[in-house]
Formats: sequence, structure tokens, C-alpha cells
Amino acid sequence: MLVPVQIALDYRPAVHSHAGIARAVRQLAIALAERDDIDLHLFAHSVTRASSASRSPARATLHRLPIPGRALPLLSRLGLSAELLAGNPEVFHWTDYVHPPIGKARIVLTVHDLAFIHDESWHGADAKILLARTARAVAAAHTILVPSRATQTDVQKTWPTARTTVIPFGSDHVPTTKGPQPFGGMPYVLCLGTIEPRKNHSALLAAFRQLSTPRPLLVVVGRRGWEDAAIVEQLRAAQQEGGVQWLPQAGDEEVFSLLAHAQLLVYPSLWEGFGFPPLEAMAFGVPVIANDCAPMRELTDGAAVLCDARSPAALSAAIDRLLHDREARLRGSAAGRVRAACFRWRDCAAAHARIYREVLK
Repeated sequence: MLVPVQIALDYRPAVHSHAGIARAVRQLAIALAERDDIDLHLFAHSVTRASSASRSPARATLHRLPIPGRALPLLSRLGLSAELLAGNPEVFHWTDYVHPPIGKARIVLTVHDLAFIHDESWHGADAKILLARTARAVAAAHTILVPSRATQTDVQKTWPTARTTVIPFGSDHVPTTKGPQPFGGMPYVLCLGTIEPRKNHSALLAAFRQLSTPRPLLVVVGRRGWEDAAIVEQLRAAQQEGGVQWLPQAGDEEVFSLLAHAQLLVYPSLWEGFGFPPLEAMAFGVPVIANDCAPMRELTDGAAVLCDARSPAALSAAIDRLLHDREARLRGSAAGRVRAACFRWRDCAAAHARIYREVLK
């Protein structure tokens, strides 16, 4: 039997958010904690109150004190680097775009996406900050993990000497029960994603106005993000007009209930590193319409309807066709379930465990 490797996971995203990175970190921690060859420590120090209702895995050690993130560089200079605040593990895994200072531990870095190099306007002034921060992390890391070949391509183009490994995330966290039906059984189309330009809500709202009547309700779930003022104004106006409902906050249970009962998931995001909403929708058997881009082609592998989501007319036509074609919806539902079943957290954790051991050789 292998001697367990001590691993520290930067768990802060998991306790502060319900977004995609938070989902990835939470579920990875659960899967890693189930392994006998991993001694898992969760770095969760923060003065910010936990916003997630999720609990840390019972077999992991949670390290959480009211230490502000801005104090970590000073503590590191005083000899108290991040790994010493997380049980002094052999490997420290940076899981987000904020990287606590590390002393002697080997560093594994996950780069979820490099959307900020595709279009700086998506992140405004923060794009250059994100690029510089990620470049420093790439230089410091012993190896880099990415959730898709699309992200691997971006990393290798940007840092040609970087050592990368593709490890997709899982879908089997999706519950097998559907929960109560929302909106009194009213039919609706769902869109999940942070409110920011990259997620392309403006085109979706324009596309919905072009649909033939009667239209289903459009439910948009997403917290505010980067450069969101114009989109928030459009969402609020659409709500006032009627036919659109925006939910800025929704926990996992509510999100899964919304997903399970949706007629369709529309995911017009212009670029992704992975894409949990379409994967989770497919796991429920909900047909998916997504933007025709490399990450979505890779993730859905023919199980979704892809279109040019930059064009409201093309997006509207795809939604209209699927809403009125029952056979196409049934095919999409079946194909989606098959595709989603390929993504398992057990496999994801096993691949991570191999990488952790490799960096210690």
C-alpha cells in the first residue's frame, strides 16, 4: 500500500463562491479525500465569511483562521509561508488565480482558462493583472493542470516551455433526483453564468426577443462579475418588460432544481476553460445549445446544438428549432447523458494523485 502523500489544496474558492472554479475545487476535494493514498489538507484561511453552504470532506483537514489574504506575503517573509499554515504538506496545489506564497513545497497549478488573453475587454483593466499573475504562477509551478485541450493549447501558445497535463473535471456530483419543479410548472429556458461580457448575455436577450410567440420564460442565473454594468442594466430592463427572470444568487440545490426541469440550457459563452453548466445539464438529460467554439466542441462532442452565439439571429434560430422539435430534444437528451457519463470525479482525483506523486520524484 502506498504511503499517503500530504497535499494542500487552496480551498478558498470553495467556501466563497458557487461559480465554476468553486465547483471544481469542492468536488475535487471530496474525491481526493476518499483516496487512501492522499492526506488532504484544505487551505481556507480568510476573513471573508463563507458564502457556500458546502461542508469540507470529513477525511480532510480544514485549516481556516481569520487571516486576510493581503497578510500572506508578510507572513511568508516572516517564515510562515502558506504550506506551514496548511499542515506543512509536500505538495501545495494552487487552484485559482490568486496564489498564496509557498516556501519549500512542490507547487501544482491549475489554469482553468486564459480567457483574458482572447479579449482583454472581457476583464477590463484586470486582464493585464491576471496575465501577469498567471505568468508568475506558471514560472513557479512544477507542473500545470488544465481541464481541457482548449486551455492546454492556450497555455502552450503563451508559455511554450510549460509542462501541462489535461485532467477534465467530473459530472457525477449531479443529483439523481430532480427536486421540486420551479415556477409552478411554467416552461422555461435556463442560462447559467456570471454576468460579464464573456458570457454573452446581451446576445441571448436579443435572441429571445426574436423568438416566435408564445415564448417560454428565460431564467438567467448568475452573480455580478467583470465589466457588468451594461449587461446588468439590460437584464433589469428585460425583467421590467416581462418574460425574463434574473437570479443573482442561487445555491447548488436551487441551481440543480432549475437545471433538472429546464426545457433547454442555453450557454452562449464566447470562451470557456471547461464549462460546468452544459455538462451538468447533459447529466440531467436537458438539451444544450452552446456557442460554437473549441472548448464547447470538445466538451459536448456532438451532444449539443452549437451555433454562432455572437449572432442573435443564429442563436434565436437554434433555440426556436429545438423548442419546436421534440425528436431533436429527445436525441439531445440521450446523447447528453451518454457524454456526461464520461466525466467522473473518481477519474479526476486519480489523475491528480498521479501528478502529485510525479512532482515529488
